Amino acid sequence: MTETSKLDEPLSDVDYDELETFLGSNVVPQDCMDLEMLDGFLTAIVSGPELIQPSEWLPVLWSDSQRSVTPVFQNNEQAERILSLVLRLQQSIRRTLAESPTRFKPLLYHAEAEKDERSPPEASAWCEGFMTGVLLREEEWEPLYAEESSRDWMLPIEALAYGDHDPEYLDWVDTEEKRLGMIDELPIATVLISRFWQERNRTDTPNRAERRAQRREASRKGRQRLH
Repeated sequence: MTETSKLDEPLSDVDYDELETFLGSNVVPQDCMDLEMLDGFLTAIVSGPELIQPSEWLPVLWSDSQRSVTPVFQNNEQAERILSLVLRLQQSIRRTLAESPTRFKPLLYHAEAEKDERSPPEASAWCEGFMTGVLLREEEWEPLYAEESSRDWMLPIEALAYGDHDPEYLDWVDTEEKRLGMIDELPIATVLISRFWQERNRTDTPNRAERRAQRREASRKGRQRLH
């Protein structure tokens, strides 16, 4: 069985360890996502308003500051293997949210297991990854922010992503008790966000297709004017 033919196969503990080791190695760009941040990033991508192709989001995984930088793979086999692990992780998150949402859990590094004081606060990397995914389609995410009820679902993610360096969110995570409360809300908040877009996309597909066509036409006319 080739790597590309088993993308529906969930990752084993060995697979997770292999991917985590690679993302933390010196063959990837310095600002490459770690496994926790990648999990949050992929969660936003699969639960958001529209499909985003790997060709767009993979460069962000490797380096958010230099989109042309990629890992130094040993050979094509290693490149295919790592890509397969990433895509299998994405598919696993997608299937869990769609088919077994009560089983969804963010992949978090627990603070008690981290001895390095330089490690980021618990859950911040996952939430930063999620928000990086949101920013890939910032305008398309606006309908969720437009309604107060659904807007509140983003609070634990934003607070944990930004609270340690943004005064707007500091009050939500300025004690360990508050931070743990926000972390506890992550699974249900993520499921509700995913369900929001699933339901919206089912009822809004014709309108979205029309809007995409209008954007393409406007872009085409703009290019014609430039010439």
